[in-house]
Amino acid sequence: MPTLRVLIVEDNAADAELILRQLARAGYEVESTRVDERATFLEALARQPDIILSDYSMPQFSGLEALRLLRESGLQIPLILISGTVGEEVAVEAMRVGATDYLLKDRIARLPSAVERALREKAWRAERQRVEQTLQSKLRELQRWQAVTLDREDRVRALKREVNELLEAAGKPPRYPSAEGGSVPQTP
Repeated sequence: MPTLRVLIVEDNAADAELILRQLARAGYEVESTRVDERATFLEALARQPDIILSDYSMPQFSGLEALRLLRESGLQIPLILISGTVGEEVAVEAMRVGATDYLLKDRIARLPSAVERALREKAWRAERQRVEQTLQSKLRELQRWQAVTLDREDRVRALKREVNELLEAAGKPPRYPSAEGGSVPQTP
């Protein structure tokens, strides 16, 4: 299994260690960074971890602030909020503003499955974005070819019309049908 780069937003070293143990038990090889304030969070975020696991409430920082900063960065990194005491209403609000999941610390055993699901969703979104970009590129290419083809068809019609006009001026029958869809007269 490849190394999982985890940004842990947690002021309590023991809680951070518990998170790491849960991930190790699930078979993850983890490379982690722990932060507990805005400035260090932004520095660690710039290194684009695979996932962010954040305590909901800390003395100098909060999980919701981390989530807001993540969204402002434009990075598509899943963030799972972890809390010891917050109720269901706060969990719903956190999910509404973009948290990938919300766990209670007394149910931390659920963490590996939440991380796995978050990483699958991240991969799915990345693949979807890649496919959409490819589709847009192909659509632009098709539009360019369509414009070129229509220009060529217009030019061919104009040339046929000019040939017919020259033939008519020379007293000869037209060689190409008219634009109205007439047939080419047969020459004896």
